[in-house]
Amino acid sequence: MNTTKRLLLLLLILAAAGCKPDLKGELGEITDKVKGLNGTWEIEQFIQQDPNNPILEERDLSSFYVREGTEPMRMVISTADRSYSVTQTIGKRFFGSSGTWELDDEIAPSYLTLFGDEDTLRVDLDRMVLPNSQTMGLVYTRECSDGFRNVIYKFNFKRID
Repeated sequence: MNTTKRLLLLLLILAAAGCKPDLKGELGEITDKVKGLNGTWEIEQFIQQDPNNPILEERDLSSFYVREGTEPMRMVISTADRSYSVTQTIGKRFFGSSGTWELDDEIAPSYLTLFGDEDTLRVDLDRMVLPNSQTMGLVYTRECSDGFRNVIYKFNFKRID
């Protein structure tokens, strides 16, 4: 390709790049992710996943937490004093019974740290929880001391207030 054709091609590319429409309007205010966590959450589903399985098989083990005739695990998260409490009659107590919490980033959080009465637990947020969200997903990955991930637990909650 000669120099004139290359120059013409470059001018066409630059002209096309400059033809983008102007943005109109505003995106609005940033949604408060902290307020999104506030409320009472009831477990709906509990899933176990093996991260070392090539097909990433998941097992629905919800019956460990949700049984007819038994009140499911509930987590109350307060944004006023950054506290949480858990009421639970069946299943393993991953979250303890109460404590305080914090997000890694209040504008775009990816995980929640729970400072429990007995332990500190870091759980990933499966999705953003906004004030109008009706679901919340928490993902806890158990690792060995060498960083080897041996199991992933997924807790899916629904908002009940």
